[in-house]
Amino acid sequence: MMTKNFILFFKKAFLCFGGIILALTVCSCGGDKNAQRIKDATLQLDNSRHTLTDEYDYWPECGLRITGSHLASLLSLEEFEKMLPCPLYVSGPHHDGQWDLENTEVFGYYNPKAIQYLADLFKKVVADKNFVEISKPLVDKYLYDKMHIMMGLHDIMYSDNLPDLLYMDATPQQAREAVFNDLIINQGECFGPACDVTMNISFEDPSWTYNGSNHQFLYFWARRWKDGTIDLFYKALSTFFLAYYPEYENDPGYTWLDPEYLYEWEEGDYEGDGFAPTNYDYELEEDEPVSDEERINKDEAVKDLRAAIENLDNTYNVMLDEFDYWPECGLRITASHLFSLISLKALHRMLPCDLYLSGPHHYNHWEMDCSYDFGKYNPEAVQYLGELAKKVVSDKSFVKKTQPLVDKYLKRQMFILKSLYEGLNNPELCQDKRALFDDLMERRGNIYGGDPVCMARDFIAALEPSIEDGSYVYSNTGEMFLYFWARRDYDETIDLFYNILNTVYSAYYPQ
Repeated sequence: MMTKNFILFFKKAFLCFGGIILALTVCSCGGDKNAQRIKDATLQLDNSRHTLTDEYDYWPECGLRITGSHLASLLSLEEFEKMLPCPLYVSGPHHDGQWDLENTEVFGYYNPKAIQYLADLFKKVVADKNFVEISKPLVDKYLYDKMHIMMGLHDIMYSDNLPDLLYMDATPQQAREAVFNDLIINQGECFGPACDVTMNISFEDPSWTYNGSNHQFLYFWARRWKDGTIDLFYKALSTFFLAYYPEYENDPGYTWLDPEYLYEWEEGDYEGDGFAPTNYDYELEEDEPVSDEERINKDEAVKDLRAAIENLDNTYNVMLDEFDYWPECGLRITASHLFSLISLKALHRMLPCDLYLSGPHHYNHWEMDCSYDFGKYNPEAVQYLGELAKKVVSDKSFVKKTQPLVDKYLKRQMFILKSLYEGLNNPELCQDKRALFDDLMERRGNIYGGDPVCMARDFIAALEPSIEDGSYVYSNTGEMFLYFWARRDYDETIDLFYNILNTVYSAYYPQ
């Protein structure tokens, strides 16, 4: 089991592979003198030292952070920046010739002009075939595994069959954006489609580099996608890598594990039907509560929630063993798709307290197959979510921009929930709400079997003419929307949830 400090240690690694590319390429931008400087640094790879002295050194079978630490001993950021004709970063935490490797809230946005300049001039370094031949043993020992992983991950992410590999009904671009957004929103932690990528591929390298820090390699590409330099970085990386390893083929398919292997249990390991559980069951060994240091403030939470809404076109069904009928679906499949945008762990980071007081759910994933229990929400957490919701929709331009997405994916579900709540509080439609909830809780939401006398069934039928919109969402799963309100009545958060729902719905549909 990975310790919490060990996880945070990897989480901080957010720019050092840029150091690999840039530290080995940038000196060429100043002419022969700088090209020679970078050659000299490369030939000193055997003599690098660990500059982050307070962290464990596992060079060379290491991730991006330790690699950057060693490369910094050969070429400092201050020296490196002096070689450029323009600033290296357009924004971010790095300044005064120093990398800020402890900042987990923001990352550096590279200057496209600087990276383009480096990529164009990089060819000069590797054009020296004699240098490539002399330095290859050092590159083999210290840099090959990192570069190979980066090449492979990029090629997988830009493969036309990425949606098939992720079992997503999406275009390659939508699948790629879903993976990258997953990492950006969760600050490098893998929960949704990014987790599928890192867990389902295998690089046949002799080192344990990929196994130790695979998500951080992918997170590097996500950040470069975010700052708009991913193509430029890949150009620089591939120029260097292919000069040493021209036999590499731009065909990442060989790295993907056999799906039959991924979704079958070893015989005797688990009880059940022989297949793996649904895909939301992530890394239970890391199922720890968030610390106060990991929590984010309201402004950051609002930013992440808005980013999720803006990416409603890029969701996918994390419960792979259930039929996906999104967006004309009930609450369960809706939650499955929303979970691909914001994980439970990411949601906990937005809150000042635990989301649940009790129930089957874990800190980093929902338990959606528990038939004997359900999560009892923490009223304090729901109240706080209501405050976040108000801030999210307070920006009228954001509401206008995301209106088509909400129309397509969330309007019908919100309308059903809102209509049911208001119907429950209308004496003409519901004469005894308490009795209705008690009956529904006893039946666990299943109102269409057993005793023909069922208040909830009659209530659902009475509202159908005013709610059914032709999509059949209500007629197919209306009882589960009602069961949600019964459970919220049970844990005494029903009015708090309605306030959130009404805030969001009224912002988008004021009429």
